[in-house]
Amino acid sequence: MNLSNIKFFPLLVFFIINSLQSQSTVDQALKGRVAGLSIFSVSGAPGTPSEIRIRGAGSFLSNNSPLIVIDGVPYENYAIGENDKFPGLDLLSLINTMDIHSVTVLKDASDVAPYGVKGTNGVIVINTKRAIEGPTLRDLLEELNLID
Repeated sequence: MNLSNIKFFPLLVFFIINSLQSQSTVDQALKGRVAGLSIFSVSGAPGTPSEIRIRGAGSFLSNNSPLIVIDGVPYENYAIGENDKFPGLDLLSLINTMDIHSVTVLKDASDVAPYGVKGTNGVIVINTKRAIEGPTLRDLLEELNLID
């Protein structure tokens, strides 16, 4: 990720992610890029969940992980398939970094208010690349009379 791709806004950090070839997961791409965002590994096994904190721990007893919103669908940052022998898979490790269009980290109370109580510990909003409406390659080839 090039630093030229990062735009800073007050109380909101917005990433336009153009190239993440060197980063294999979203949490690795965010590590060290956002003030107040702490990401650390719990296990050394690949694909295992990372602990993510925005503005430190807010509670001693409850979950301190931020809410993760992927294309408008909220997910809690829990391990998938966790048991006694396996720490589980991280939801963020299942997202291909090349499919990400933008990542927004919301830290301010007014920014996370639309997410209610679940957004108390901050929100990470991930938007993936989608097909856009408009001319297709076939339309272009027909226009150039290369195909019938």
